[in-house]
Amino acid sequence: MSLKYGLLGFLSNQEMSGYDLEKLFSRSIGFFWNAQISQVYRDLKTMEKTGWVESREVIQTNKPNKKIFNITEQGQKALEDWLIGYNVKGDFEVRVGILVRMFFAAKRPKCETIALLEQFKDKCNEATLALSHVPKELDCEESIELLYIKSTLSYGEKYYQMQLEWATETIEILKKAIKKGDE
Repeated sequence: MSLKYGLLGFLSNQEMSGYDLEKLFSRSIGFFWNAQISQVYRDLKTMEKTGWVESREVIQTNKPNKKIFNITEQGQKALEDWLIGYNVKGDFEVRVGILVRMFFAAKRPKCETIALLEQFKDKCNEATLALSHVPKELDCEESIELLYIKSTLSYGEKYYQMQLEWATETIEILKKAIKKGDE
């Protein structure tokens, strides 16, 4: 997925500033797709040049002015085309940093790897807790939209649960190896 399609998806519901988009992104699909504020603004600028979004400036007192973006017909068409397309390769790309670290972890003491995995488990628990608040933060009514949101949240919960189980299992294996004296 490209960040621009996530942004288009949000803008198809309502106009927003780049800041508002980044906050909404991080509270919702940010659990599945990370985006930095600089990426959000870069993609908004690119999408504005391609005609997918347009912007207007809102004058504010006691605050800097802000730019509000909304989706154009061309952007709506791009979003719809993306939604019906399926990129098998793109949907199965895996980038899990902890796995790269684990692949090379034999170069470090097992106790350090256990500590790393404990931190990883803490992050998974934090993410699981944060996921439980997403429907409330998005302020969704019971609707077909909520059905899809709940489906992605279910995936996220299962994903983090799998990671927790994997980390716990790996910690136990490493602890057994340490007890055997295999440091």
